[in-house]
Amino acid sequence: MIRIEQERGLVHLIIDRPEKKNALTRSMYETLTEAVDQAAGDDSVHAIVITGAGNVFTAGNDLDDFRTRAAEENPEPSAGLALIERLMMCHTPVIAGVEGLAIGIGTTLLMHCDAVVAAESAVFRTPFVDLGLCPEAASTVTMPLHLGFRQASGLLLMGDTLSGSEALACGLASQLVTDGEATAAALTQARKLTGKPREALRTSKQLLKAPWQESMLAALNREREAFGARLRSDDCQQALAAIGSRKR
Repeated sequence: MIRIEQERGLVHLIIDRPEKKNALTRSMYETLTEAVDQAAGDDSVHAIVITGAGNVFTAGNDLDDFRTRAAEENPEPSAGLALIERLMMCHTPVIAGVEGLAIGIGTTLLMHCDAVVAAESAVFRTPFVDLGLCPEAASTVTMPLHLGFRQASGLLLMGDTLSGSEALACGLASQLVTDGEATAAALTQARKLTGKPREALRTSKQLLKAPWQESMLAALNREREAFGARLRSDDCQQALAAIGSRKR
């Protein structure tokens, strides 16, 4: 589930499915998307904060959802990519606090946040190729932009894992804190924004993103098509089946 907490000037979205390491389902993506839309349209909201419950950010997309979509002849559009598109177009500042796992879309969505607070033991990984898939969430543009081409290749092709300190060093994270402090630190940053003029914040963010907005949208659509094809591929089917058999 997604818990939504609100205080003066900010909205806090909490991914709360600890029994599945906060893996994201279609309904959870839809709730997040609706919450981002509402916050962005609320004149009283200066910042959005996204964190995970239980000392985990998110283990990524729920693999059962992947299996369902892979088996459908005409699958519905990806709810995860709908969330990413909303984050891309959101002019309200978004701050993430990351404890523990940030896997797959748990890492790529961070590229669309304006600040990322990482705990020292945070784990960032994008194992798309290992699952027979390909990058998503416009990460083929955002990762080289934020991290540089070599670091992006390490994450998206090699499946490298980054710690919190490594994420800070390469620019994936903007602040490093001790374990258990990421949520509090993210909220502290957001509260600083509540004292600033809302429209000045939104205009400044819009201008910062404008040079790359068109490229990111084009990448999102290219990846959407390629990801859907890879999801139905034999490589992906075999990888998902192998993971499923290990769990039984």
